[in-house]
Amino acid sequence: MTAFDKHRKRRIICNDDGDQQRSAGDRAFGYNVHDEQSFLNARTTVTFDSHVDTYVWCVGNGAHPPYGDASLVPGVKSASHANDLIVEKCHARGMEVWASLRMNDIHDSRARGLEHVHDNLKRQHPELLVAPEEHRHLPVELAERSQWTVFNYARPEVRQHRLNFIRHNASAHDFDGYELDFTRHGFYFPLGRERELAPKMTDLIRQVRARLNDIGEKRGRPFTFVVHVNDSVESSLGQGHDVVTWLQEGLIDVLIVGAGYLPYAVPCSEWVSLGKHYGVPIYPSVNTNTYLPLCRDLPRRPQAFPEAVRAHAAHYWHEGFEGQYLFNLFCMDEKERAVPPEVAYQVLNQIGDPAALAGTSKIYCIQGAQDSGGNARFGSGPTPLPIALVGQEHRLPLQLGPDGGDPNAKITITALANGDATDRRVWLRLNHRLLPAPTRTDLGFVVQAPAGFARPGRNELSIWASDNTALSDRPIVVYQVVAHVEYER
Repeated sequence: MTAFDKHRKRRIICNDDGDQQRSAGDRAFGYNVHDEQSFLNARTTVTFDSHVDTYVWCVGNGAHPPYGDASLVPGVKSASHANDLIVEKCHARGMEVWASLRMNDIHDSRARGLEHVHDNLKRQHPELLVAPEEHRHLPVELAERSQWTVFNYARPEVRQHRLNFIRHNASAHDFDGYELDFTRHGFYFPLGRERELAPKMTDLIRQVRARLNDIGEKRGRPFTFVVHVNDSVESSLGQGHDVVTWLQEGLIDVLIVGAGYLPYAVPCSEWVSLGKHYGVPIYPSVNTNTYLPLCRDLPRRPQAFPEAVRAHAAHYWHEGFEGQYLFNLFCMDEKERAVPPEVAYQVLNQIGDPAALAGTSKIYCIQGAQDSGGNARFGSGPTPLPIALVGQEHRLPLQLGPDGGDPNAKITITALANGDATDRRVWLRLNHRLLPAPTRTDLGFVVQAPAGFARPGRNELSIWASDNTALSDRPIVVYQVVAHVEYER
């Protein structure tokens, strides 16, 4: 097997959580997996002959079996068999394959008690967790609620548990790279002690690097070491992840950034500058689940989904990133979702090439806190919305990618809002130029930007009302702004 260059250009990196190998996941998605080929067809073969250069296969949460679930679909004898099958078939198509380990997955925080959590070590040694089991009874909106199933990485036993899994898993399979996913999920230490304890996580990164180097030397082909962190350097450090030190020490080969829910809140220039300074490729991650509300709310559903994906991709290319990282794209297959596969997967042949995006319809967003998917508890940064309109201009950042400078682009701006607009006027301004009076609809306030008002990249959108609605008992609250870009055919 020829080694892939660690610094190769990757158009699309596609993450697969591996849920189709389990019977419960197969039922949820309606795949009807019954043999090896139907297992591959569920999610993998759709990426062949597309812009996907790297397939990321989730090897679980560090437990045996992954997530404590031994109920596998027919044709998949074991999780180990699934790993090898994915590697074999992707390599046959010339695709790079990374393993991805969820470093502190806490989906089991919804469990009924310790006997139902997803890792035997948690059941046998609850003293290794950040919080006691009683925390599961706390209100769900509290960060403390989730911490009763969080491994405490301040404990050497926890760090060794992870190292043991990585050593065994990386040795047993022919992956090209190994990703540590720190966005699943964002808790690693007791609240308030993350920065103090960050050196312990850095030491773990050093040890993983050394283990992968040893394994790569023995097999005659090095591992690409990948780390996936939260939205910014600051929010990552706030979770105990000292990314700058990792880069300074040359510990990682590729960096994936962003929990994925707030693509327009990621500080692009910060990451791009760091990547260039240290010579490390950096890719922004988008969890495509963040666009599902658009598919429910906007009249053009389900086409709103690929339009939104194309928009963030155009934005990231314009900001200077190396490529795209997609997370949860397969979720559009779930039975209750309103996006057919042929609509969702079309983006795999579009977003890996800026030229393919030119002249395509897109939906750009100014996001609100509701888009965080609860990830604000795990390390995402603040959002510019929601706001209650007042009698003075509130300025918002609107990213339009290169479409903002295309004279053939028709740009319709909708400020999604709740509240009573009776006897109130709402105004918008784009880049210091007053827009026509918007039309009030069931969704909010809609206005078309005259030609020449927009520009490529960052724009400034101002919005305000004729009076201070924030001080009334019927405020107008803007919770999201969408900019729909269309081209005449």
